[in-house]
Amino acid sequence: MENREINVTTDENERQLEQHGIAPFPIAFYQGDLRSNTVVWHWHEELELILIQKGNIGVGAGKTREKLNTGQGCFINGGVLHNIWKIETTPCEYRSIVFHPRFIGSMDSLFWINYIHPLKAPSFPQYIPFLNKEGNHLTVLFSQLWKIQEEKAIGYENEVRYLLTKFFIYLSNIPLEQQQRLSIKEQRDMDRMKLMLTFVETHLSEELSLGQIAKSALISETECLRCFRRSIGASPIHFLKERRLQCAAGLLLSTNKS
Repeated sequence: MENREINVTTDENERQLEQHGIAPFPIAFYQGDLRSNTVVWHWHEELELILIQKGNIGVGAGKTREKLNTGQGCFINGGVLHNIWKIETTPCEYRSIVFHPRFIGSMDSLFWINYIHPLKAPSFPQYIPFLNKEGNHLTVLFSQLWKIQEEKAIGYENEVRYLLTKFFIYLSNIPLEQQQRLSIKEQRDMDRMKLMLTFVETHLSEELSLGQIAKSALISETECLRCFRRSIGASPIHFLKERRLQCAAGLLLSTNKS
């Protein structure tokens, strides 16, 4: 599998448009080469596992910011706004497994009840890094998943689902220090961010001011600045410029390929 730069296409709600896998087998395996500085902020209902193959990257997921080194990885829950960026100028390669929760089991199955439903609880973390001893075990499972999908032996689909289920058994046993519901303030910030990011995406090709972005969430310019800083660590105008540059780069890449 060749390395490639992951270009994310989103809708007006910053939800990723790409379908991961196919309906009967809703899981996809990506080999990423982080040639640009960042993967745009986006979200999808699928769950995501990431493992760093080379270099160091930063991961933003909800209110969490984390540096991951070679051999480390993370779990990103469904519906969580997230992005990744290259920390150093050296090459950075990573692998990503993105899959729909129904791949584990239907909503009326014990698989869903025991392993998926708990993920949707407000107390369950949006992001879990694989850093310590337990994390090392999870990276081994990740590598096993990758090897199975590369070989695609008869019955590999069942093996993939089995290992993913095993993955979540281990996740549920990891001591989690912050299993707390988002505060009212944090939830309000997330709701406002979705409104403002939707507005920015819808009017990306137009001239936009800080006031217009703030108005889309019915807040003041000052609160708009604070909300962006608290949520994604950047100003609205900086995010707007970065988003436009990413769109231009994606367009240039597609033009060169054609």
